Amino acid sequence: MDPNTQAAPGYYVWDVPGKSVTVHIHLDTVDRILAEVMRGYGAVPKRGVEVGGVLIGSIEKGTRTIVRIEDFEPVACEYKRGPSYLFVAGDREAFEDTCRRWEPNPAQPTFAVGFFRSHTREGFSLSAEDMELMDHYFPSPAGVALLIKPYATKVSVASFFARERGRFPDTALLEFPFRRRELTGEEAPPRRTMLERVPRRREMLADAPEATVEEVAAPEPAYGHSAPKRPAWVWLPLSFVFLLLGVALGFEVGLTIGPRASSSSSTDYSLGLIVMKDGDNLSVKWNRDAPAVKAAEKGLLEIQDGAFAKPVELDSAQLRNASILFTASSKSVRFRLTVYPSPGLTVVQVVEWRSQ
Repeated sequence: MDPNTQAAPGYYVWDVPGKSVTVHIHLDTVDRILAEVMRGYGAVPKRGVEVGGVLIGSIEKGTRTIVRIEDFEPVACEYKRGPSYLFVAGDREAFEDTCRRWEPNPAQPTFAVGFFRSHTREGFSLSAEDMELMDHYFPSPAGVALLIKPYATKVSVASFFARERGRFPDTALLEFPFRRRELTGEEAPPRRTMLERVPRRREMLADAPEATVEEVAAPEPAYGHSAPKRPAWVWLPLSFVFLLLGVALGFEVGLTIGPRASSSSSTDYSLGLIVMKDGDNLSVKWNRDAPAVKAAEKGLLEIQDGAFAKPVELDSAQLRNASILFTASSKSVRFRLTVYPSPGLTVVQVVEWRSQ
């Protein structure tokens, strides 16, 4: 069997017929890049900030070149040019330092093979800045770029970009869902802590003494200034039912009713808002069949996570999806769901989750 097309256990294989480069990306790397992307997506309201960094792996040349991506290293951005992943002088210096640490070295099996970034702009293609970065740091025909387009209520999508006859394609040639479940049907394993990941990183960095654990753990992005510590926000669509794990919930429902006649009792306005622990995350769900939800064209989910607040505007489709996955950074998180079934009616439900 052609080694370029056969199954690669533990990897997703990106293979476009007729093209000279095939990419194998490790599923653990998919899991961890996705977490990094979604933290940036939740850093500021609506659009979020883009994040990026260096892809680490190896290159096998033959009839078709195989690029294997085993790991990545995020590189922080100052966001002085807005929420996009666009560099100023200090950012470029940090990116260059990272590439230098991961230059090909006979003493280590992996090296920098390209770069990645999340894509929250219109369209889905490399920018002029992306191509300039690739030409400067990854001029080899085997250098690849990975773009990931995050979504709040559905699965993120991604695509690799590789040169063909010295040029990058104008649009994505093959998009794929950027989540292990959709790629393999498997759930992602429990996320490892930084302390659990450090031994592997130390082994990979053994021949690069200037690299430190602090450099591996890049700071969270913050729009408009150097990135302080921010909470982790992960928004993913949920298509399956979670088991209630005995989380203590606080419940409050408020109604503001305008001039409107109704014979319905107050129980008709329950939104069914619940919070359940799901591994490292919180599963936030509400009842899509609740009369107030079915009648509403918009809603607002406000999240108070310790000292940080995050408003999320919901359209009718997002209300019908009726679920999000959220990663808390504190031991107490307050969720306030507001829907607007009609011009004279507002329905509110508040739930508070506390760590046991």
